[in-house]
Amino acid sequence: MQKSYFAENLRNLRKYKKISLEQLSEAINVSKSAISDYENEKSSPPLAICKKISIFFGMDIDKIENSEILEISKKGEWVLKAIDFSGTQERAYQEQIENLENDKKRLDLQHKLQAQKIESLQIQLRLHDQLKEGKLSEIELLKTQIRLLEDKIGLAK
Repeated sequence: MQKSYFAENLRNLRKYKKISLEQLSEAINVSKSAISDYENEKSSPPLAICKKISIFFGMDIDKIENSEILEISKKGEWVLKAIDFSGTQERAYQEQIENLENDKKRLDLQHKLQAQKIESLQIQLRLHDQLKEGKLSEIELLKTQIRLLEDKIGLAK
Protein backbone atom coordinates (compact mmCIF):
# COMPACT_ATOMS: atom_id res chain seq x y z
CA MET A 1 0.00 0.00 0.00
CA GLN A 2 1.31 3.44 -0.99
CA LYS A 3 1.98 6.00 1.74
CA SER A 4 -0.48 8.88 1.93
CA TYR A 5 1.08 12.31 2.08
CA PHE A 6 -2.26 14.13 2.21
CA ALA A 7 -2.18 15.33 5.84
CA GLU A 8 1.45 16.33 5.67
CA ASN A 9 1.02 18.08 2.31
CA LEU A 10 -2.12 19.89 3.43
CA ARG A 11 -0.41 21.27 6.53
CA ASN A 12 2.79 22.15 4.66
CA LEU A 13 0.98 23.75 1.71
CA ARG A 14 -1.10 25.84 4.09
CA LYS A 15 2.01 26.99 5.94
CA TYR A 16 3.94 27.52 2.69
CA LYS A 17 1.13 29.78 1.41
CA LYS A 18 0.99 31.47 4.87
CA ILE A 19 -2.70 30.67 5.26
CA SER A 20 -4.28 30.17 8.67
CA LEU A 21 -6.59 27.28 9.49
CA GLU A 22 -9.42 29.81 9.63
CA GLN A 23 -8.64 31.30 6.21
CA LEU A 24 -8.51 27.87 4.57
CA SER A 25 -11.67 26.74 6.36
CA GLU A 26 -13.53 29.82 5.07
CA ALA A 27 -12.16 29.37 1.55
CA ILE A 28 -13.35 25.77 1.23
CA ASN A 29 -16.38 26.12 3.51
CA VAL A 30 -15.52 23.62 6.25
CA SER A 31 -14.85 24.11 9.93
CA LYS A 32 -11.44 25.04 11.26
CA SER A 33 -11.46 21.90 13.42
CA ALA A 34 -12.14 19.74 10.35
CA ILE A 35 -9.03 21.16 8.64
CA SER A 36 -7.05 20.47 11.81
CA ASP A 37 -8.39 16.91 11.88
CA TYR A 38 -7.35 16.39 8.22
CA GLU A 39 -3.86 17.74 8.94
CA ASN A 40 -3.46 15.55 12.04
CA GLU A 41 -4.86 12.46 10.31
CA LYS A 42 -7.76 12.24 12.77
CA SER A 43 -10.16 12.09 9.82
CA SER A 44 -10.09 12.10 6.04
CA PRO A 45 -11.99 14.64 3.99
CA PRO A 46 -14.71 13.53 1.61
CA LEU A 47 -13.95 13.69 -2.11
CA ALA A 48 -15.83 17.00 -2.55
CA ILE A 49 -13.62 18.65 0.07
CA CYS A 50 -10.50 17.10 -1.51
CA LYS A 51 -11.53 18.70 -4.82
CA LYS A 52 -11.97 22.08 -3.14
CA ILE A 53 -8.55 21.75 -1.52
CA SER A 54 -6.90 20.80 -4.81
CA ILE A 55 -8.56 23.71 -6.61
CA PHE A 56 -7.62 26.10 -3.81
CA PHE A 57 -3.96 25.13 -3.98
CA GLY A 58 -3.98 24.60 -7.76
CA MET A 59 -2.74 21.02 -7.51
CA ASP A 60 -4.04 17.68 -8.59
CA ILE A 61 -5.60 15.59 -5.79
CA ASP A 62 -3.34 12.65 -6.69
CA LYS A 63 -0.23 14.82 -6.29
CA ILE A 64 -1.41 16.02 -2.86
CA GLU A 65 -2.26 12.47 -1.80
CA ASN A 66 0.60 10.46 -3.25
CA SER A 67 3.76 12.56 -3.41
CA GLU A 68 5.82 14.94 -1.38
CA ILE A 69 5.07 18.38 -2.79
CA LEU A 70 7.39 20.52 -0.71
CA GLU A 71 11.03 20.21 0.16
CA ILE A 72 13.34 22.21 2.39
CA SER A 73 15.71 24.52 0.56
CA LYS A 74 19.36 25.10 1.46
CA LYS A 75 18.19 28.14 3.42
CA GLY A 76 15.89 25.93 5.50
CA GLU A 77 12.72 27.27 3.86
CA TRP A 78 9.90 25.24 2.34
CA VAL A 79 9.86 25.33 -1.47
CA LEU A 80 7.73 23.56 -4.05
CA LYS A 81 9.29 20.54 -5.67
CA ALA A 82 9.29 20.48 -9.44
CA ILE A 83 5.89 19.00 -10.20
CA ASP A 84 5.03 18.12 -13.74
CA PHE A 85 1.45 18.83 -14.68
CA SER A 86 -0.05 17.00 -17.58
CA GLY A 87 -1.54 19.08 -20.35
CA THR A 88 -4.99 17.87 -19.36
CA GLN A 89 -4.55 19.03 -15.79
CA GLU A 90 -3.15 22.34 -16.93
CA ARG A 91 -6.14 22.88 -19.27
CA ALA A 92 -8.53 21.92 -16.47
CA TYR A 93 -6.91 24.42 -14.10
CA GLN A 94 -6.89 27.08 -16.81
CA GLU A 95 -10.58 26.42 -17.43
CA GLN A 96 -11.30 26.72 -13.71
CA ILE A 97 -9.41 30.00 -13.59
CA GLU A 98 -11.38 31.30 -16.59
CA ASN A 99 -14.64 30.23 -14.95
CA LEU A 100 -13.66 32.02 -11.74
CA GLU A 101 -12.72 35.15 -13.70
CA ASN A 102 -16.06 35.04 -15.54
CA ASP A 103 -17.87 34.63 -12.22
CA LYS A 104 -15.95 37.61 -10.85
CA LYS A 105 -16.91 39.74 -13.87
CA ARG A 106 -20.55 38.71 -13.50
CA LEU A 107 -20.51 39.55 -9.78
CA ASP A 108 -18.80 42.88 -10.47
CA LEU A 109 -21.53 43.74 -12.98
CA GLN A 110 -24.24 42.75 -10.50
CA HIS A 111 -22.54 44.91 -7.87
CA LYS A 112 -22.49 47.91 -10.23
CA LEU A 113 -26.16 47.39 -11.09
CA GLN A 114 -27.09 47.21 -7.42
CA ALA A 115 -25.09 50.39 -6.74
CA GLN A 116 -26.97 52.15 -9.55
CA LYS A 117 -30.31 50.95 -8.13
CA ILE A 118 -29.35 52.31 -4.71
CA GLU A 119 -28.35 55.64 -6.23
CA SER A 120 -31.64 55.79 -8.16
CA LEU A 121 -33.63 55.06 -5.01
CA GLN A 122 -31.73 57.75 -3.11
CA ILE A 123 -32.58 60.28 -5.83
CA GLN A 124 -36.24 59.21 -5.72
CA LEU A 125 -36.24 59.62 -1.95
CA ARG A 126 -34.82 63.14 -2.23
CA LEU A 127 -37.49 64.01 -4.83
CA HIS A 128 -40.22 62.65 -2.56
CA ASP A 129 -38.84 64.73 0.33
CA GLN A 130 -38.87 67.85 -1.86
CA LEU A 131 -42.42 67.09 -3.01
CA LYS A 132 -43.48 66.58 0.60
CA GLU A 133 -41.93 69.92 1.60
CA GLY A 134 -43.74 71.60 -1.30
CA LYS A 135 -47.07 70.05 -0.26
CA LEU A 136 -46.54 71.09 3.37
CA SER A 137 -45.84 74.66 2.23
CA GLU A 138 -48.98 74.52 0.09
CA ILE A 139 -51.02 73.30 3.08
CA GLU A 140 -49.69 76.14 5.24
CA LEU A 141 -50.59 78.62 2.51
CA LEU A 142 -54.11 77.18 2.28
CA LYS A 143 -54.48 77.35 6.09
CA THR A 144 -53.47 81.01 5.96
CA GLN A 145 -55.99 81.68 3.19
CA ILE A 146 -58.71 79.91 5.19
CA ARG A 147 -57.96 82.08 8.26
CA LEU A 148 -58.10 85.19 6.11
CA LEU A 149 -61.42 84.10 4.66
CA GLU A 150 -62.74 83.30 8.14
CA ASP A 151 -61.63 86.77 9.28
CA LYS A 152 -63.42 88.37 6.29
CA ILE A 153 -66.57 86.38 7.05
CA GLY A 154 -66.31 87.39 10.70
CA LEU A 155 -66.01 91.07 9.73
CA ALA A 156 -68.86 90.82 7.27
CA LYS A 157 -71.31 89.67 9.97
